[in-house]
Amino acid sequence: MSYVIDRLDDFGRGITKVGSKTCFVFNALEGEIVDIDITNSNSKYLEGVSSNVLNKSNDRKNSECSYYNVCGGCNIMHMTYQKQLKFKKYKVERLLNKYGEINVLVNDVIPSNEFFYRNKVTLKVINGRLGYYKEKTHEIINISKCLLLSDAINDVVSKLNRLNLSCLNEIIIRSNYNGEILLLIKGNNIDSKYFLDNLYDISNIIIDDDKVKVVRGNSYFIDKVSDMSFKVSIDSFYQVNHYNVENLYNKVLEYANLTGKEIVLDLYCGTGTIGMFLARKASFVYGVEINKSAVDDANYNKMLNNISNIEFLCSDVGLIKNKYKDIDLVIIDPPRAGLSKDAISNVLAINSKKIIYVSCDAITLARDLKFLKEKYNICEVTPVDMFPNTYHCESITVLERR
Repeated sequence: MSYVIDRLDDFGRGITKVGSKTCFVFNALEGEIVDIDITNSNSKYLEGVSSNVLNKSNDRKNSECSYYNVCGGCNIMHMTYQKQLKFKKYKVERLLNKYGEINVLVNDVIPSNEFFYRNKVTLKVINGRLGYYKEKTHEIINISKCLLLSDAINDVVSKLNRLNLSCLNEIIIRSNYNGEILLLIKGNNIDSKYFLDNLYDISNIIIDDDKVKVVRGNSYFIDKVSDMSFKVSIDSFYQVNHYNVENLYNKVLEYANLTGKEIVLDLYCGTGTIGMFLARKASFVYGVEINKSAVDDANYNKMLNNISNIEFLCSDVGLIKNKYKDIDLVIIDPPRAGLSKDAISNVLAINSKKIIYVSCDAITLARDLKFLKEKYNICEVTPVDMFPNTYHCESITVLERR
């Protein structure tokens, strides 16, 4: 029996009714009539995948990835890229309204390169097989090439697939602007010489088997965004989309509208990237970050870029009460979980003229804005596509004190 797809959910799945139950259908678009293979059933809803599309949407395209129907990494590769951008804009609008009771101008999504944009990947190894987990399982999908990864990372994946990986359980690969690789291999009783000999052209290799040791090169490399350089360690938070990160930072800079007189507080500052972009046009920038390794990198980056009007504090944002005064602009770029109650309380107490909130999760953004709008007007939101072919979407929100 065939079913009409009514609309899409927030994960890009089609929604229809099968009998009395709602069914969420992978690889289906609104308006399509599809046959469905049910993959999961419980008392409240069904999950399935379209096995045959009887009338295709104009927004449908063929997926270029041979793993698309089994790997959980991508969710919306069957959409044209223009449809992906519209889906993400509508998703941000809907979630802000649903969870934050917020009706605000949401601009068009800033687009990205559709493929080969990721500068970092974490791969699992089980019984010597390298790849991603099959969605909702711990079964490995062995990959030879991922369309989201940079060419440099895919080249490393190809090399690793030719090696004996039986002693490994996880591999992290990072690449920078000119294709330099930072490789971490995790496992037990790893033969360092074997990997050094077979990966002779990789300049930075780290091994973790009980303890972490650098066996070639360094535990970091230098990346460039615009005309700025940044130290990136293997475990540092750093935006994974090499192509769109500059657009993200430039939009924050545009919204900041700095005149050279402002004092800026950059919360969850990571390695200091956004703060240093702003420091060149601000009077002074303070950065707060709980991860000591990231703060160490931030101080290194400060010297690397010859920036003197920035200072970093290693602290939980929830613990900085009464620490900062006379702040003109607060930048917030928290992890996916958003702000704690203490962090929201501290942001409100700082009482800055403007807040710019960079978020990777529209639900937690909406929740936090619901509290912040007690004192601030929410002016506008610009989504940024940092994760093409997935349902994830970054966004930048501007708030001004009433």
